[in-house]
Amino acid sequence: MTIGQSPRADIQRELSVLLGERKIEVKGALDGLSINQVESLVPVDAHDTFHTRLANGDDVVVSKQAVTARLEEMLLARGDRPVLIACTGKFDDLSNHKNVLFPSEILRHLVDAVTAPRGRLGVLVPLVEQIEPFRQQWGLLGRDVEVAAVKPGENPDPAAEMLKEAEVDLVVLDCFGYEMALLERVRDITAVPVMSAVRCTAHVAAEMLG
Repeated sequence: MTIGQSPRADIQRELSVLLGERKIEVKGALDGLSINQVESLVPVDAHDTFHTRLANGDDVVVSKQAVTARLEEMLLARGDRPVLIACTGKFDDLSNHKNVLFPSEILRHLVDAVTAPRGRLGVLVPLVEQIEPFRQQWGLLGRDVEVAAVKPGENPDPAAEMLKEAEVDLVVLDCFGYEMALLERVRDITAVPVMSAVRCTAHVAAEMLG
């Protein structure tokens, strides 16, 4: 389930690299909404901000609260089918659903497992407005965090150079829209390991599906 609209060929392509021939069905929290209806889902502040994509390819910024309510309805209707939420945002209100993978939880635990408590973490997010909220989120354990912004599909070089200058030990791609080409470019520039939310979550999904 994406927080935007389906189809999302980019997400399916990235997931298929690790999930192989398994069928991937994509549904969007904003499916069926008109452009005007989507534009009415205005975030109240930076913490309520989601960046996503519509079926026509346009990027939009919408309210996390509004998207979460629509995801809740979709999860209630899907039965017990395994679901991957294609977004790295935190969804505390959806945590009671079974067989649901939340990339934010997977990524957080993996990063905690492979980084030193006093290491310097680099994080990429789509929007400038998200820099401070994500700095606070990733810095909860006292970790030194450097956050830079680049939208999926845009040139990542300036953001990657910023993380390189900050001398980070690890980079986290904290957006489900980042593709492999961006990961490879960031890794080339920073010369440190790069963890992708998409790839980390796909690995876990592959293990669960067998």
